[in-house]
Parts: sequence; C-alpha cells; structure tokens
Amino acid sequence: MVNYIHAQTTNDFLKGIVVDVDLKGNITPIQGAYIKWLNENKIEISDSNGVFKIPFSPNTKNLVVSYVGYKTDTIFVAEKKFVKVLLITKNKLKDVNVTIERKTSEVSFIDPWKTTIMNEKELFKAACCNLSESFETNPSVDVNLTDAVTGTKQIQMLGLASQYAQLTQENMPGARGLAVNYGNTYTPGTWINNIQVTKGIGSVVNGFESIAGQINTELHKPDVKEKIYFNAYASEGGRYETNLIVANKLNNSFSQSVLLHGSMLSLKMDNNNDGYLDNPLGYQVNLMYRFKFDKGKGFIMQGGASFLSDDKTGGQINFDVSKRSLFTQYGTNIKAEKKDAWLKFGYVFPKKIYKSLGLQLSALSQNYNTYFGKNNYEGLQESLYANLIYQSLINTSDHKFRTGLSLMLDNYNEHFDNYNNAFNTNTRYHFKRNENVAGAFFEYTYSYLNKFSLVFGQRLDYNNLYGLFYTPRLHTRLAFDKQTVLRASVGRGQRTANIIAENTGLLVSSRQFVFNTNYNKNAYGLQPEVAWNFGLSLTKDFKLNYRKGTISLDYYYTYFQNQVVVDRDINIKEVRFYNLNGKSYSNSFQVQLDYEPIKRLDVRLAYRLYDVLTHYDSIGEKEVPLIAAHRAFLNIGYTTKNKWSFDLTCQWIGPKRLPSTLQNNSDKQLPNFSESYYLLNSQVSKSLFNKKLDIYIGVENILNFKQNNPIIDAQNPFGSNFDASMVWGPVFGQMYYGGLRFKL
Repeated sequence: MVNYIHAQTTNDFLKGIVVDVDLKGNITPIQGAYIKWLNENKIEISDSNGVFKIPFSPNTKNLVVSYVGYKTDTIFVAEKKFVKVLLITKNKLKDVNVTIERKTSEVSFIDPWKTTIMNEKELFKAACCNLSESFETNPSVDVNLTDAVTGTKQIQMLGLASQYAQLTQENMPGARGLAVNYGNTYTPGTWINNIQVTKGIGSVVNGFESIAGQINTELHKPDVKEKIYFNAYASEGGRYETNLIVANKLNNSFSQSVLLHGSMLSLKMDNNNDGYLDNPLGYQVNLMYRFKFDKGKGFIMQGGASFLSDDKTGGQINFDVSKRSLFTQYGTNIKAEKKDAWLKFGYVFPKKIYKSLGLQLSALSQNYNTYFGKNNYEGLQESLYANLIYQSLINTSDHKFRTGLSLMLDNYNEHFDNYNNAFNTNTRYHFKRNENVAGAFFEYTYSYLNKFSLVFGQRLDYNNLYGLFYTPRLHTRLAFDKQTVLRASVGRGQRTANIIAENTGLLVSSRQFVFNTNYNKNAYGLQPEVAWNFGLSLTKDFKLNYRKGTISLDYYYTYFQNQVVVDRDINIKEVRFYNLNGKSYSNSFQVQLDYEPIKRLDVRLAYRLYDVLTHYDSIGEKEVPLIAAHRAFLNIGYTTKNKWSFDLTCQWIGPKRLPSTLQNNSDKQLPNFSESYYLLNSQVSKSLFNKKLDIYIGVENILNFKQNNPIIDAQNPFGSNFDASMVWGPVFGQMYYGGLRFKL
C-alpha cells in the first residue's frame, strides 16, 4: 500500500517512510526495515523515525520493503517522490526471542555528542549508594571530598568542579543552584536506570549552563516489567540503606510507581585518630511518586513529585548538639529539605510522525540550615522551569530541527554568619536575589547517510540581572567507516555562581570569606561566568583475536572569558572571591581502551591528563589547587557461566597542588604538592533465582590508604590556624560492605 506525499526530491535519491498501523488506526514508524531494489544487492535501513533514503535505480522501478514479522511488500515506483509504505503483519507469527549481550558502558557511534551510557549493570559493579558514588568505574568523572569533616563529595569533569557540568534528571534541571555540592547525594543509586555522561558543550535545547559537560540521570520508569524492586545495604562504617520501588500498571494507558529511600549513619568512626568523625552521623529520607499516561494516540504525559529530608552531624568525636552553643567541641550540621514536582507533555502528530511537540514543567523549593563550628549558613531556593520544544523535518529526514522557548525563575535568599576566630568577631551577610532568564532556541541537524552529521544550535536569552546574551554551539560527526567515528564540538556556556553554596567545604576552617565591596548588587557583586569549550574525540571499534574492543581518544579545551576566582593563596586566613583578571583554562586529554580478551572478561584501561590553570591576583597564573594532573585507571570485570560476577577497580591518582600555607608556623605548613596514591576497590556478586535476586559483598580502599593529618591544627578548632579543607585523599581507610537486590 503506497501513498504519495507531494514533496519533490532534488537529487538522485528516493526517500520515504515505513510505518505500521494498529487496529485502532494508530500509526507508528518501523525502525530497522530493509529497503532494496528488486534484483539488486544494496540494502538501506529505515532510521528511528521510520525514514529511509536509497539511491534511485535506473534498472528497475520495483522497491522491496521487508521487516521481521511483516509481509514483504514490493512496490512499483514511477517517480522520485516521497513514499509512505504501510507494512502488514503476518498471521500467526510465532514469537522469536533475540538475546543481545550489551556492554555495561558504551558510546553511541550515531550521536554527534560524545556520550557514554552507563546502564544498570555498570552501576552494579560498585556499591553506588547515590549518584555521587556511581562513577567509580568511569574514568571521565572524578569524585573528591570537599573537606575532612562533613563527608561531602563533589564531582569533577574536565578538571572543573561540578558546577560547570550541567546535571539533569531525565533532561530536566537536576542538582543546581544551592544544591550543586550536596544534590548528587540526593539521588539513590537503586533508583537509577542509566546515566548518560556527555563530555564538552551540550545541546542548546537543555539550556545555556553546560560548560564542561552534561550528566543526565534516567530513573526507573513506572511502566517497567518489574513490579517490585528492593535493595538493602550495610557497611563497616555504620552506613545502612534500604530502597523500595513499587510499580503498578492500572490499565493499558496509565502506570504509576512509588520510590522510597531511607539511610542512616550511626557509628562513630575515627580510623585516622585525629579526634574527628571520619563520616558524619545522621539520616536521609527520600520519597518520590511518578506516573505515566500513554493512550497510544500520540499524546504522552509523565509527571511526579518528591520530598527529601537530610540531616548530617559531624565534627569532633564528643560533640554534643545540645551543647553546641558552649563551643567546647567543634561540630557541623547540614540539614536540608527539598520538595519538587514536574510534568512532561508530549504529542506526536499521527499523520506526520516526524513532528512532535513537548512541554517540560518543574517547580522546586529547597532549604538549607547549616553550621560549621561558629559559621552559620542558611539558604532558600525557589525555582520554576518551563521548556517548550517543537521538532520536525525540513522536506526530508536529512534536515531536522528543534526549536522552542524556555523560562527559568530563581529566587535565592541566603543568610551567612562568618566568624573570625582571631579577633572573636562575627560578620553577618544577607544575600537576596531574584534571577529570571527567558530564552528562545533553534537547533538544526543535517545528516548525510550514516557518514556525516552536523548539529548547529543557538540560543538567545535575557537575564534580568545581566541583560541579553547569545549562546552558539556546533557539533559534528564524521564516520570514516562503521567502526571509526570522529567528533568535534565548539560552543559557549554561561552561568551565575552561587559562591557560598559552591564552597561550603571552605567553611570548615577559620578562613574569612572576603567578597566584593558591592556584594549586594546582582549576584554577590560579581559578573556571570562565561566560557568556551572546544572538543575533539576519536572512537574506534576493533577486533583482536576475534574479540571486540573499543579505543577512544578525547581532547577538550575550556577557555574562560570570565570566571569567579576562588583565591585561597592570597592569605592563609582568608578566601577571596573576585572576577577573573587574566587567563583561566583547562586542557583535558584522555585515552581509553575497552577490550574483552576472553569471553565474559571485560577490561577497561584509561589514562587522563589535566592542565588546569587560573590567574590569581595574589600569585599570578597557577595550577588550580586539589586537581590531579595525572590519573591512571584499570577496571576488570568477569562473569562466570553460573552468574558469579567479580569486579576490580584500581586507580592511580597523581600529586595535587595544595594552597599555600607558608604564612603558618612551620609545624602547621604543608608541602606544595600532595603525594600520589593508589585506590583499589573490589566486589563479588551472585545472581540467584533466575536473576531475581543479587547478593553482593565488596571492599573499598583495599590498600587502606589514608591522608595523614587531613586537618591543620585539629586540636584547636576555634583557633586562627584551623583548616579542614585541605583534603586531597581518602579520610576513611579500608571499608567492607554488603547488600542484596531483589526484583519481582
């Protein structure tokens, strides 16, 4: 059956679309259909939109279209016009089960973005209690402690802190604003279905804030086949967690799920004998409800709401919260509460399935009430987000576009008490700002067969504090063959720094925060951060001894036109914040090899080099502190036939520059660079009852490496030399853990 659409082609290709129609008249595209001319060997395959393109044949006018489970159709084509092919299903077709062993972590060869997809099996290689701990087996993302007391972990990409990577959840805003330091611990690992790690500049459709990359988290959907998913975890460090996901499909159109998380840290541990808890004590409760409505007529709606309460107390072993006001013992407390809700609407035009319209809406309220010794910080963020996206073709599937409008409304209210231990004085600050950004975007995609693609995106946004700004981004992909892909990208990113929330690790010290004298204007009296990112990536699949492997080389250069400089070198008693007065850049090079030398044995090798420098008013151009220039990585995973899994991860972390301590007395000075060290982690797991139950045990930091004396002047926490922010390595030593996962 053939329908002709009057869209005349302009070259020697025949273009069309392959579709199916159900009993209700709903039309869906067929991806992977085979298209060829009768009596010719060249075969083309329809893409994800069902669209195909095949060189026009002068020898025959009979086009053969086939797909598994459908009757093969032979069509007479008289003219080079866009054709619509409707395939008919075969009667009484028996079910055929096709099993494909997918990699636990893989890079798409089709997308113009260099994106690594980490699926559930990859996350199962380690404890992965939350998002910040999910990158143990990914050499592109670093996770480091911000200080030696609060246990807060921060992500780094391309040698830049987590605020420069856009963190999204199902392609909507994730941890941002005041949550940039703590927000990654708010997504339980068991809730995660997969993580997409994109290096370099992102798509303009997702906003303008991406600079170093994008980390998008996809959670378990309510329409999955598992109705119950339960996880329990316990560690030697006194950490206990439970997670429960219950999914329910009410009918063919509506499904819903409830996601529950509870965790607690209950044991006082001081493995390095410095008198301070290695991990804070406390709890986290996290609840989420989500639903999906899909009538099968082109309209889809998803939504949900979540609530989180997190309370962690750290400090000296004998710190008593009820006696905090006496200041006889040093203590910290981070209390957070987060509420959010979101809706996503999508509509695919039934008669033109290449056209779609989507609307994303979210609302967020998060509150922080914290103290660090005598320093107090309270922050409230209220945000609204809207993103309208329209997608279609320009004549053929070779030319696609996405366009739309976006709106981001942020209301911040912060109170900060900065105590001066040297002079026994307290300075109070109140920062309040309403920042609203409205924008429009257009992204054009050109594809030539499967060999070349180009994505050019641009945004125009208006910020009520900083005015109008333009964001161009370009991504290209060139496939030399089916096994070799070269990608290049360039683009601009812009963000507003939340300097206190992004640097709370520095509050665990006696340092004074020094702001711009005009700190009540705009955002702390500072200009927005603006950077350009340039990327080049080569990925190649190969076979050696009949076994598959992949090698990739990446180079990314990030250049800041403006940056908020965090200067800890100017004075050991201070940390100063000011706009960049010189150069600031990051060079990132990485080579990675993934190979399966024998069946079911996966080996991942990587080496990464960072060159990250910033101009400081105090010392000139210098390496950014606490970033390792060199890192080597090895991950080995083996699965037996009877479903035992063994995983081993070894990392070598090179020296890191330490902020200057020359102004301290000699007994409180640190070297210019930290020492290098190895981290070795391992896990063993066993699948039982047809993969419904997994039991695992593991050990982190097998070599028991610990940073000696991570706190300067730990015996005098209210003195002028105290500093717990100079952390470059593990504080907690060797740790055993175990748990189970159950699906039904």
